[in-house]
Amino acid sequence: MATILTDKDIKKLFGNVIIDGDDICIRPNSYILRIGKEGEFINTSKKFNIDNGKKKGIKIMPGHSAGITAFETLDFRRKTVDKIFPGSDLHGLLTPTTDLSREGIIAATTQVDAGYHGTINWTLANSSSEERKFLFKEKVYRLTIFRLDEGENPEFIYNGDYQAKTGYVGSQRRVAPVSMKANEWEDALVGDDPSSLLDALISSGYPWNTLGKQLKFIDEELASVTNEYSKIYDSINKMEREIDNLTKAGSNIESTIKQVVKDEASVLQNRWLIGAASLITAPIGLALAITSNEVVFTWFKTYGVIIGIVAIMLSIAGITYVSKNK
Repeated sequence: MATILTDKDIKKLFGNVIIDGDDICIRPNSYILRIGKEGEFINTSKKFNIDNGKKKGIKIMPGHSAGITAFETLDFRRKTVDKIFPGSDLHGLLTPTTDLSREGIIAATTQVDAGYHGTINWTLANSSSEERKFLFKEKVYRLTIFRLDEGENPEFIYNGDYQAKTGYVGSQRRVAPVSMKANEWEDALVGDDPSSLLDALISSGYPWNTLGKQLKFIDEELASVTNEYSKIYDSINKMEREIDNLTKAGSNIESTIKQVVKDEASVLQNRWLIGAASLITAPIGLALAITSNEVVFTWFKTYGVIIGIVAIMLSIAGITYVSKNK
């Protein structure tokens, strides 16, 4: 029955089965693979190298993914394994460390077939709302190695597309024929109108759902502005019609305005005439009263200057009052 290698057995693999291994990565029944220097940002197809003296790590933005490679190289070929475990094959199980899941990093579980030789590639997808950073040679993937007993060795060992390849290797999956037509593909969209596409964007998860919500808000605001503009346009048309009606009835308006001005002028004229007559009549009456009575004449003669100043002030006050109440 297959057995899981212990820390002592894993130590024996250094230099042959596990190339560039380090004691600090050994666990009781597993080995933690570290991040290598090469990789690719999946969303932008940008390649990177973090062992060039300048870059020391990578940053994965929310909603983005990075394809990375292991720092160690594995050699599960029979001729290599036989030197340590004669007659046996090795099979590996790769699982992400729990640190990744705690930070919202999604990474796939995979296996290493007997006979495989090369470096392991995998993808880290950031499903969190924060940027995640990873350093060169950081421990991220747990490798559990099984020793296959006699009778468990496979008849055909691994000899696939990734055999004997080191560094970061992109997907070797066979793509569909270029001759296929667009209507021969099925997708998740329920419609190709703008509203359906926007709803699909909102339901696609972070960060595209945030972008979709913002676009929907902008769309609603534009609709509101369009409605307001329509109301303003209707109001302008209504005002234009009313102005046209008033223009057609222009003769009646003109005569009405002239009559109002004429009436107002007559009122102002009468008020000024009354005021002027009062100012003239009052001094005349006062003069007659003074000259007709000697006692009064003497008194006015004595206090004439004072009375004159008061009379002038009263006249000014009267004119001011009439002006303000026209």
